[in-house]
Amino acid sequence: MKSVLITGASTGFGRLAAIELAAKGWLVFASMRNLAKATALTEIALPSDCGGQIVPVELDVTSPDSIESAVETVLVRTGGTLDVLLNNAGYSIMGAFEDYSDAQCRQQMDTNFFGALGVTRAVLPAMRKARSGRIIIVTSNAVNSPHPFLSLYAASKWALEGWAEGLAMELAPFGIEVAVLQPGAHRTEFAGNVEFVQAEESAYAPLIQAAMPGISNLDRWGRDPARGAASLVEAVCNDSIPFRQQIGEDSQIFAALKGAAPYEVRALALRAIVGLPGPDALVDAPGNPSSADETPVAEEIMQIVMNAAGKDPELTSAVRRTFLDR
Repeated sequence: MKSVLITGASTGFGRLAAIELAAKGWLVFASMRNLAKATALTEIALPSDCGGQIVPVELDVTSPDSIESAVETVLVRTGGTLDVLLNNAGYSIMGAFEDYSDAQCRQQMDTNFFGALGVTRAVLPAMRKARSGRIIIVTSNAVNSPHPFLSLYAASKWALEGWAEGLAMELAPFGIEVAVLQPGAHRTEFAGNVEFVQAEESAYAPLIQAAMPGISNLDRWGRDPARGAASLVEAVCNDSIPFRQQIGEDSQIFAALKGAAPYEVRALALRAIVGLPGPDALVDAPGNPSSADETPVAEEIMQIVMNAAGKDPELTSAVRRTFLDR
């Protein structure tokens, strides 16, 4: 039976992927900080003939002792092997960077970046010994389109991608694959778990107030989380996978635009989408860009973006569906 360790498996993509992989016959180690949340997994009725199993494992990715204990639990159960590690744990803080404390900055990086490093380092000896394995790292569309007031979250995901590129070359001689997944907006519990930060009498309060309706409304094009989880499952199960994949139309769009349009153009688009006031006349009206009075603003911004992207017909259609027609 093939085995997979999933971090952050109590909710969202992690939980859904754990259930689907077990139904496909995998031995799934579903890790989470609080095992009290494991009932959402253990009470799932798997097909009687699937042969798979979900084993909840307590794991705090910010604790070296917890990582060591969790990986030991996994390897004892499997006889010393692990086929796939799915680094999925993460969260986001939101607010103006200047308002973040040092502790909040470090916690964001400890969970999203150093947590993945620690768990990966712990499983590598077993994978090297087997000369086989796959490390999957869930990043975010934030690497393609960092949003205002989510800058540190984007930084943590960019760090993961840079690490993953170098790591992939180091591990290839040992038969270990590395892959990166970039999910866009999905209707998971992720947004509800965002930690909002704002200092008293923050100089950024008017900007945040103007942008929050647009940021909160980003879920208007969020996909069914089951579709995102299915992409994670494919990355685990498929015989071969590309190094980097985008999950969702918005992620595909901004990945393409990142290579085709300069930062200044993409920044105009994002400011208009979230309603962030700025010096440019195209984006100085805050609010929800999907409202009737701001649709021309979004239309004009998208036209600029598409001109920079080369007017690709399929990309144009996807942009309209994602940003204008919903």
